[in-house]
Amino acid sequence: MKRIVHITCVHNAFDGRIMYRECAWLAKSGYEVILIAPARFQEKIKENVRIIGLKKPLSRFKRPFAWLEILKKVLELKPDILHFHDPELLVILPFVRLFSGKKIKLLYDVHEYLVDSIRDKFWIPEKMRPIAARLVQQAEYFLGSFVDGQIFVVNGQTKFYSKWRTKKMILHNYPDLEKFDCLRQKKYQPGKRIQDIFKLNNKKENSIILIYIGSLYERRGIMTMLKTLKILVSKGFKPLLVLGGIFEDKSFKNKVKKYIRKNTIDKNVRITGWIDYKRIKDYLACADAVWLPHPASEQYTKDSVSTKQLEAMLASLPVICSDLLPLTRFIDEAECGLAVDPADPLEHAKAVIWLCENPEEAKQMGNRGRMLVMEKYSWQKEFKNLKDFYVQLLK
Repeated sequence: MKRIVHITCVHNAFDGRIMYRECAWLAKSGYEVILIAPARFQEKIKENVRIIGLKKPLSRFKRPFAWLEILKKVLELKPDILHFHDPELLVILPFVRLFSGKKIKLLYDVHEYLVDSIRDKFWIPEKMRPIAARLVQQAEYFLGSFVDGQIFVVNGQTKFYSKWRTKKMILHNYPDLEKFDCLRQKKYQPGKRIQDIFKLNNKKENSIILIYIGSLYERRGIMTMLKTLKILVSKGFKPLLVLGGIFEDKSFKNKVKKYIRKNTIDKNVRITGWIDYKRIKDYLACADAVWLPHPASEQYTKDSVSTKQLEAMLASLPVICSDLLPLTRFIDEAECGLAVDPADPLEHAKAVIWLCENPEEAKQMGNRGRMLVMEKYSWQKEFKNLKDFYVQLLK
């Protein structure tokens, strides 16, 4: 049995792509799979994956200590393939090559457009971001000489790595049909805790229940949603917005809470915190629509796939999203939602009102979206490519 070790010091141990799609499915295929990731436990077995927990660094500047811990564990485990998910972990590759007693295949899972993401980091001074992005790009290329294979989320990423002498593949972030299979049952009921959050006993009091699941960053359009709620309430509607995710920092969290209090929309917002991947289906089962108000930026206008959008479609929910090509491509293909100007709260409000006033059409949007995902955009079809790529890499 070949031993596969996945490593990350940034992503949660129960990340949807890493743990529940890649690791769990590789374990089902006969590999011994170990995941080293930040967690509040030392070790746990989940879906036949052995998860080794890392203490999460207290700050970004203490991550090198996590790198050292990961390196030590990798050298002890001696995997056949080392599959890593953070660009910063490139720094340990020379030491893996130098100190490991076997030829380990090194696989770099490139989750995003790295240079664009550096330019978007709020904690780097704005004037320093272009310089930081350039330095990171050069370091990545240098350390890339140790890499055997690369996995990309979309084809648009590959042109930035054309000079790398690696085996390459595209592994789209499409949803796992099995994880959302229960939503086919019309009488499916989520857990009591979810009912309490949504206050389902009083659901009739809400015109519409909207949900956003993802990072609670200002650059994800959170303030646009709050401004939209204010407009809707002023027009006599009673929307409920559920925000599932973690704030980027305390400053933005305070800004959001201050805006909610100042505009008296407390009854219209629920902030849940982190939602575990396995619970997403419960939240979606309670909602009427999913909201993706991403603003236009260099990162979000490039070729990409929104897994949250596809999961919403799989849950038979219409989608309200920004008029950006990565989002509208699925909306247009299935006619399963409404795309609006990302920066205009009034346009978002009109979309919400349309869904409220056209419930039957909204339902048909959801049905069409579900059919499209089941036919073309499922993890079940994607995984075969990953399995074949592993076989090629091991040869």
